[in-house]
Amino acid sequence: MADGKAVMSKEVMEAIDDKNHSVTFKVIGGILMELYKSFKFVVQATPKGEGSLVGWTLEYEKLNVDDPESNTMLEFAIGVTKDIDAHLTHE
Repeated sequence: MADGKAVMSKEVMEAIDDKNHSVTFKVIGGILMELYKSFKFVVQATPKGEGSLVGWTLEYEKLNVDDPESNTMLEFAIGVTKDIDAHLTHE
């Protein structure tokens, strides 16, 4: 969801790093490609106790320097992480 509207994007898994417990996704289609020259999500899980800490890195290049930062996608990443946490802790 972006600004209350459903949006779609198409990604490919670009890299899996077993050593660092990370996966990199490259956006190849959808609305993000209308706003950015390039856009990647890097998801990294760092083991901690019986679980893990999850970090997201958004790597993007804006089409125009005056365009706003990608706060909507950051909010999406936070929401996905909360959904996964809820699923894993309430099985």
